[in-house]
Amino acid sequence: MGKIAVYTRVSSARQAADDAYSLDVQKERCIFLLKSKGYNDADIDFYCDAGISGTTILERDQLKELLDKLERGQYDGICCYDLSRISRSISHTLQIFKLLKENNLRLYTCDGAFNGDINGQNAKIMVSIYSMLNELFIDQLRERVIDGMSKSVEAGNYFGGPPPYGYKYEYFSVKQENNFQENQNSKTKKKDIKKRLIINEEEKPIVELIFTLFVREKYSIKNVAQYLNLHGYKTRAGKQFATATVQKILENPVYCSRLFWAKRRQKKKTEEGVRVWEKKTIFDVNFYDLPLGNHQAIIPEDVFLEALERLRSRRKVRVNENTADAMRGITKQQFDDANKKMFINILRCPGCGGRMTSSLQPAPKLANGKRGKAKVYYKCNSFNAGRNYCDGYYSVQEERAFNLIKEDFFKRLKEAFMLVKEYQQYIYEKYGTDEQMLFDKEIAKIKDEIKILEKNKTRLVSKLDTLIERQLLEDSGTFKYERLQKMINDTEIDIAKVQQLITEQQNNIKQAERRKEALLKESREQEQFDNIEDYFSSLPCKFSN
Repeated sequence: MGKIAVYTRVSSARQAADDAYSLDVQKERCIFLLKSKGYNDADIDFYCDAGISGTTILERDQLKELLDKLERGQYDGICCYDLSRISRSISHTLQIFKLLKENNLRLYTCDGAFNGDINGQNAKIMVSIYSMLNELFIDQLRERVIDGMSKSVEAGNYFGGPPPYGYKYEYFSVKQENNFQENQNSKTKKKDIKKRLIINEEEKPIVELIFTLFVREKYSIKNVAQYLNLHGYKTRAGKQFATATVQKILENPVYCSRLFWAKRRQKKKTEEGVRVWEKKTIFDVNFYDLPLGNHQAIIPEDVFLEALERLRSRRKVRVNENTADAMRGITKQQFDDANKKMFINILRCPGCGGRMTSSLQPAPKLANGKRGKAKVYYKCNSFNAGRNYCDGYYSVQEERAFNLIKEDFFKRLKEAFMLVKEYQQYIYEKYGTDEQMLFDKEIAKIKDEIKILEKNKTRLVSKLDTLIERQLLEDSGTFKYERLQKMINDTEIDIAKVQQLITEQQNNIKQAERRKEALLKESREQEQFDNIEDYFSSLPCKFSN
């Protein structure tokens, strides 16, 4: 029997620890089934994806590797605990089933639904039914989880990953009255352990300072970040504050004891099973519809609403001015896709060496009250983010950067062409001919050498035939027979050496022809670019505006 693959998968750490559904249990059941079918331990290879959902294939490296090897015919088939281990998506399951069927492979499942042969009509029906039930299960599970989490949020419980800046988690046992503190990575997944937000007294003053600077002192977001960094304040990770970090804090209603949950909802699912999400911001919801949290507020509600209103007006100005008329009626993503910046991830700040990022700056108002086209400028990303690594002195308009690069490009290209011309002149003065004629002479010389080698090879082949005929007349094992055999072996070696020389010379001809073609191409380019600057300027070049 050939080799067969065992595939195991669990969706979560809790499922991995479940004695009835763990990876080890799946593996043992599959091995037992395959041995009953006549397979040995040496025939079985194992593939495992732990803690990955079955709704997509993109993140399952082991399954992708297995499917690739199945397609190349390295296995007789696949064995799994049940069909849901392969996929809980109808489209993915049917694709894998098609792959198995087209390559005449076998499918085994420990629940007895599939027993090897999948060529019958019943197997296709079973795959359709099981995959439909698996997808129905995951959809119902997702709805139940979302409903449960929504009810929990409405009851005032915070959902999220790491606690927001200014807060920390307090872990407590639902079975004991005494609360206790512990690390976030310790025992928090047990069913009787819950967590809630409490104020982090070390970070609380910084959050209050951020809102004071922005709301009372009317600092911009960048100025708030710069103030924090100048006075030595650090993020939880020990880094400087960036404008994005400050804005995230200012937009988070958790600081006034409101919960903003479900910031994205599934909009649709593609045929490949990839979910397309619809994102929602704090500006898209009614603040008073947000549920009250059970945690203590750091910022008064009126202060947060004032900050939110200032952010909203700032956001409106940026949308209306910075993107000018081009962005109206479309999303920011659509605008960015249609207006790719030319030097993204290319330009570096001369001051600090950091990456320069682009921003769309509104043109000044004209006499008639209208604005001209907005211009793209590149500034140091560290300066834009409010960090103090750079003073932000260097700023360049995109069109200006393009012209500088174009000027340098022309200069370098002309220098390269001048070097080529000087080299060609040197060749002509030394040999009395141009380089193209030299290549023709070199190729002709190599061809003459190949002709001589071909004659030597013909002579050696004739000698070999004569030696073989003479050996056939002698008795095997005699001195003369053995001497002729040695001469035959030596002649065969000589023929191989001559053939190797012929091959090398043929390769030399190909290389010479390639060099000649490169030279001709270079000459054509020189003719084409006699007026290179006019040609370059005629190319369509659209600047972001």
